[in-house]
Order: sequence, then C-alpha cells, then structure tokens
Amino acid sequence: MDFQDKQLQKVIGLTLRGGVLTAVTIALIGGLMYLYGHSTEHVAFHTFAGEGTSYASPAQIVRQAFRSPSISTGRRGLAITQLGIICLLLTPVIRVALSIVGFAMERDRAYVVITTVVLATLICSMLLH
Repeated sequence: MDFQDKQLQKVIGLTLRGGVLTAVTIALIGGLMYLYGHSTEHVAFHTFAGEGTSYASPAQIVRQAFRSPSISTGRRGLAITQLGIICLLLTPVIRVALSIVGFAMERDRAYVVITTVVLATLICSMLLH
C-alpha cells in the first residue's frame, strides 16, 4: 500500500463513520421530536393507520422535514427520522463512489468499470423504489 492508497482508505473510513454518526444523530433528534409531539396520544394497537403519501419519496421526506413549523412536531419528527435513514442508506453509496476514485488513481480500469456498475445499480435501485 502506498501513501495515496492509505490516505484514501482513511478518507473512506472517516466517511463511513461520519455518515453513520450523522444518520444516528438526525434519526435520534427526529425520534425525540416524534415522541414529544405524540406523547399525549392514546395508542390503539387494534387498528393500523399508515402515514400517507407525504412520506413516500425522498423528495417528499426532505420537503416535510424542512417545512415551516406549521406542521406538528410529531409529523416533522417522523420526516426528520426518515431523513436520518436516508443518510444511513447514502453512506455506503458514497463509499462505493470513493472506491471508484481509488481504483481510477491506481489506473485499474476493470475495477473502475465493475465499481461504476455497482454504483449505477445502487443509485437506480434507490431512485426506482
């Protein structure tokens, strides 16, 4: 391993740790907001009520999380929690993108192509879901 490779591995490791810590922090804040906003509600375990389409896509989740304070703290907390989950899902995607950079620096075309296909698959699966 040369110096550049060690630096890239260190950056990838820091990215993974930072991504997980960021995601956990965001989800924890959202979870606390959700619990605070719904602390007085009575729970009915015999019925199921979904959250609706306002939390069906990443764009809608971001919109709900950063919306004006006119929505309830609980609904905003749910959106922020889901935003934390999106951050957690994006962490390995960023790692794959950094791997492409590493393989390109090593001039390893085969691994650049393979890793690019993996990245494209990850992105497509997230966008098409």
